[in-house]
Amino acid sequence: MGRNKQSGMTTVSTLFVLAIVGFFVTVVFKLAPHYLDNRMIQSAFNQVGESNINGKSDTQIRHTIASFFTVNNIRDVDIAKIVIARDDAAIRISLDYEKRLAMFGNVDVVLSFSNQYDSAQWHN
Repeated sequence: MGRNKQSGMTTVSTLFVLAIVGFFVTVVFKLAPHYLDNRMIQSAFNQVGESNINGKSDTQIRHTIASFFTVNNIRDVDIAKIVIARDDAAIRISLDYEKRLAMFGNVDVVLSFSNQYDSAQWHN
């Protein structure tokens, strides 16, 4: 009788594949919430900008954005860093910020985000 030879993944290769999958799952779970928060920040800018902000002061605009952040549980962003620029044609709201995350040991990841709303782009 002949021997049946089975082929497949060895224990070492299975552990290697599991380690790689675990690495990517960890990266996704650590980074995804910050990208979701950034989408909510851009959404807040769009909603506030599309409302009638022409007669509002900078403080009122910041307060409206802060309320949106509170409702959507965005706590890591400093409202004072929001830049509101006005000219005759438009109002621009912008926020540039970075997030630094510890990934593994002494390896950090820096995420840079830039959000803007320009009323001239939406009302032309």
